[in-house]
Amino acid sequence: MGNCIKPADSPFTDIPSDKVDITPVKESGLPIIFLIGGPGSGKRTQNVQIARRYGFLNVVTSDLLREEVATGTRQAVTLARFMSENRLVPSDILVELIKTRMLNSLGIARGFLLTGFPREKGQSKYFDKHIRPPDLVLYLCVRNSVMTDRILAKIVTTTERQDRNFEEIKKRIKTFSKLNKPVLRRYSAKLCVIDGEREESIVFEDICRAIDDVLRNLPSTSPAKATK
Repeated sequence: MGNCIKPADSPFTDIPSDKVDITPVKESGLPIIFLIGGPGSGKRTQNVQIARRYGFLNVVTSDLLREEVATGTRQAVTLARFMSENRLVPSDILVELIKTRMLNSLGIARGFLLTGFPREKGQSKYFDKHIRPPDLVLYLCVRNSVMTDRILAKIVTTTERQDRNFEEIKKRIKTFSKLNKPVLRRYSAKLCVIDGEREESIVFEDICRAIDDVLRNLPSTSPAKATK
């Protein structure tokens, strides 16, 4: 896996590191929630419903990176290479992109839902230092075998052999599990583990209960202000 340290001759030098003033987000007091889970755990199914119900800005980091790649800049080309090689984008670059998205939505968002972030401990440490720690970390817990079955079920057409797809899926899940364990330990005090193997509606109900509990303790918002 790629490291998360930007070398002196980094191809990302044109992207300003730690130049975005995140003070307005910090002072807003709006909730920050991480939604993490392995491939096929149901993150995308749930994040849309969560964002709609609570009026949160839904930041899917993989989508954020793809949008940056689409700009066609020199940095975008390098990001594309990192992603194609399944390497971690340097933490400072990723967090700067997140900062910008949060600031641009500050006037309309009632909170921030980061989906698929952090992927590893280094990203979580950088985020906590340069933005602030999250108020809640939701972890969709799904067995590896179930995640594998879900992903395979979504494969309709492919140009590769099925056994190759199976091996690649197992590798993705194994990598996620390895990188995710330190993240869960780091946020143990703010962690809510959700059984992601049940019906979507039941999973969503559990997620809402966890979010509502957190919002009750925040001065900037409350469950009553959520969009029903």
